[in-house]
Amino acid sequence: MKANRIKIILIILFLVSCTVTFLFSSYFDLKNVVIEKDDMCKISILEKYDIEIGENLNLLLLSEGNILSGHLVKVEEEILNDVNIRDISIKRSGKNDLLINCLSRVPIMCIQQSDYMIYFDYDGTLIDTSSVKNEKSIMIKGVNLDFFYFGQNILTCNYMLKDISVLCKEIEKYDLANYTAIRALIDEIEILDNNRAVIRYDNRLEILMDMTKDVKYNANVMCSILTNIDQNDKGYIDFTISSTPFFNPAAE
Repeated sequence: MKANRIKIILIILFLVSCTVTFLFSSYFDLKNVVIEKDDMCKISILEKYDIEIGENLNLLLLSEGNILSGHLVKVEEEILNDVNIRDISIKRSGKNDLLINCLSRVPIMCIQQSDYMIYFDYDGTLIDTSSVKNEKSIMIKGVNLDFFYFGQNILTCNYMLKDISVLCKEIEKYDLANYTAIRALIDEIEILDNNRAVIRYDNRLEILMDMTKDVKYNANVMCSILTNIDQNDKGYIDFTISSTPFFNPAAE
């Protein structure tokens, strides 16, 4: 009976040893790192966290993540401390590949504060400052900050900023769906009194909006109007007088 127990234990130890040897063999070495959406994110991750082609994936998951879920959890958590990263997923794909899905924050809007341009994304996260305006970012006027810091949620500094962010995002969606470039031609958006905002477009049009109304709907109506009027027309579009916005051309 004792001999049988020893035999069973030895068999179990042998099987465990074989399994461990197999799991940490070159059969599971990292061969490819597949990146989705952001190549610069891949380069940064590989350099900063010493992830090298040829190292054992299972060993890497044991030290930096969760071997059951296949995610490099520790690396993901550290990367998310970077204010420029909105979301990150680093997980095993098959036995030899790592799949990196990285979403970087984009400086969609900016506010001028003293000598600084303060940039933030759709979520309102402050991600950058500079002394010169980025041409691709929309200037938001009518907002004053008592202080600012990286990672700050700018949307909490003015109750209308959230709606303006929704407006800009909806315009970008319209552009993607209709192959237009309306958002790129918006010069600035100024916050006014009485829940209103004026959108200055292409140095020739002003669009007055009531931000208490359906912002998404109005954004799409505005885009439709801008798409259909002549590209040389000047004047203003008013969404505040009635339920039907109208275009009032500038006097010659």
